[in-house]
Amino acid sequence: MKKKKVLALMLAAVMAAGTLGGCGDSGESQQTGGSGSQESSPEQSSEESSQDSQGSEEAPSEESSDEQASSGERMTITVLGIDWGYGPSSDSEMEQYWEDMFDVNLEIEWVNYNDYPQKLNTLIASNSQPDVTQIMSTNNTFYYPIFTQAIEAGNFVDMTSYIFDGDNALAKTNAVMKNWPQSFWDQATFNGGIYILPRSNSELAKESGIMVRRDLMRKYGFEEEPKTMDELKDWIIGLSKAATEGEGQKVYGIEFWGEDFMHAKVKAYATAFTGQTDWGIDENGEFQYIQFNPKYIDFLNWMKDLYDAEAIDPEFALGNDTTSKFKAGNSVTFLNAWYNFNQSADLTSNKIFDKSTPDTYEAWELMPVQGPEAYAVTPNATDIDSCIAISSACSEEKIQKIMEVFNGTEEAYPGYDTLMKDGVEGVHYTLLEDGTRDTSAEGMGEKRTAGYVGAWNQIFLKKDVDQVTDKFMRDGAKRASDESIARVQEVKDFIVNYMEESGLKNEITNLQSETYNNQWTMLTDDVNTMCTQYVMGQIGETEWKTFVDGIVNSDEYKAIQAEFKASAGN
Repeated sequence: MKKKKVLALMLAAVMAAGTLGGCGDSGESQQTGGSGSQESSPEQSSEESSQDSQGSEEAPSEESSDEQASSGERMTITVLGIDWGYGPSSDSEMEQYWEDMFDVNLEIEWVNYNDYPQKLNTLIASNSQPDVTQIMSTNNTFYYPIFTQAIEAGNFVDMTSYIFDGDNALAKTNAVMKNWPQSFWDQATFNGGIYILPRSNSELAKESGIMVRRDLMRKYGFEEEPKTMDELKDWIIGLSKAATEGEGQKVYGIEFWGEDFMHAKVKAYATAFTGQTDWGIDENGEFQYIQFNPKYIDFLNWMKDLYDAEAIDPEFALGNDTTSKFKAGNSVTFLNAWYNFNQSADLTSNKIFDKSTPDTYEAWELMPVQGPEAYAVTPNATDIDSCIAISSACSEEKIQKIMEVFNGTEEAYPGYDTLMKDGVEGVHYTLLEDGTRDTSAEGMGEKRTAGYVGAWNQIFLKKDVDQVTDKFMRDGAKRASDESIARVQEVKDFIVNYMEESGLKNEITNLQSETYNNQWTMLTDDVNTMCTQYVMGQIGETEWKTFVDGIVNSDEYKAIQAEFKASAGN
């Protein structure tokens, strides 16, 4: 078995001084789209990862890792994790530091995200998964068919008792987990058990921010902010026309391209008209897809009015993503993550617009506007940002060790948050006299990449995300203006309260339907094309309703509804 000695003396000294570095939500979230997109890369500071291989290898022992632990040697825990393109190395200095901290051997295989699903599913299908496995979201759920089949076969640990039972339960004692509401744990539940362990509670309803060009608002007299969807439509059309005339170039009303009407760029607007997100429950107690809600046509009419007023790119269906790009100055609004208008007070040291744009461009955010059925706020497909599962082949002793190693907190290990975010002092950064961390020294960049610094929070526990602090209130020149800080906090408070009061959620989270898994893509293949044709005036209301009725009354759709209802226990 291998022994890791490289940082033992350093670790002892640092722990004695109470300055261990740590994890934590790192601020910069790399979005790949809305709640309908694939799982996004781990939320982390934009620092690269790092780790170099050091330490000697000895001949492997034939003892099991549990036998090793009982004999006083370090227990080995095997892990499979997602590499989001940073290229981490095995047995890096970062990995060794974690091992010394927790007195454990970590055998981690990082697999590139493109290859990860096939690798993981092959292991799961043969019940040869490692001790700890990162579970990748598939079709907006962590509980996808191959994984749930393995759960039903007894191949993964139900962690419910470790989370809730006894005085030492995680939900009672862990400084991070004890703050998670039952509704969050419900998202981690399948068939009455918890088989995935969340790594953090994300910000709520992320894709609910209406970012706007404030410089244009002021320049053309549109400073009175809209409060309803009708007012928003008129406001967007008016500002788009004024900006187009005044700027001498076409400035669209919204950034929108392609035929995906379920994209985050417009989904919150659809929620405002339908009162539901992707899947809701209708007045008859039946599961209902948002695009088949009879009120969805009101959203399409809202979009059509924008199109007819030339506030949408007339060739949006061709998928040109630059024509109406907000950050290039080509649109007056952009519906995206509510915490992404984090422009620095000087507008330049953190310039969220393209580098080629003038420094006078200023971003602002509207408060969520009210629609006929709901506010323009759409819940996340899940608030779980990443999660791990534990193989049932692990002994009770190993499960307990995994719970200790993978659920660390700043309170239990002082400096943990800094270590997770910035790595090891002297290896991955230099601490300057003013308290800032300098990563520019020769070799540190390579070590950060090899060590995956800033990305361990996808398998280790991290504190809950706080984008207001991490994005807007950063020390130094990149700090946002006091006015922007106040607005983003106002938006967050509204969203948090509204989500609690409304109970708005995706009603099929963690439910299973074989028909849905096998036939949904084919059943809905033409829906967005029909949306496009309706908005462009190529079909009318009668054609749209006839098309929807054909799907809603199909045997496949009815089977999906029945299977979701059965999965929910109704």
